[in-house]
Amino acid sequence: MQAQLTDFEHLILTAIVEGFNAREGLKDRMRALNEWEIGRRSGFVELSYVEFMEHPARQELMQALSTLQRQGLIGIWERGTKYDSYMPTAAGNRLLESPAAPLASPNGADESMGPPPTDAETDAVLARLDEIVRLLRSIDARLGGR
Repeated sequence: MQAQLTDFEHLILTAIVEGFNAREGLKDRMRALNEWEIGRRSGFVELSYVEFMEHPARQELMQALSTLQRQGLIGIWERGTKYDSYMPTAAGNRLLESPAAPLASPNGADESMGPPPTDAETDAVLARLDEIVRLLRSIDARLGGR
């Protein structure tokens, strides 16, 4: 059974998987992302490290992390004094690697939308979107995450 994630949970899982994979070559303890890093990487928060500690947004993030952990998509690497660190599981990686299931209308295919895109067309669009996200994150990192 495939996990049913909210858009927010999917955003958080994506941030964890991408952040962990971006640190390829480091030891796992260095690759794991803490709560604040996940919030920043996902674009969910723009708070400082200290501000995030007491902010209500942290509770929302922690709820999503708990759901992802219960579903076996992420694991806790370390319980910290300020923030816990998380890393994706094999199931979490697989979920993001597999193409999203098409949404079906209750009456079947909607003819007004034309033929569905081919796998090659979908892959090309996703590749372009991935590159756009990478470029935007690179720009954000160079600007200091303002």
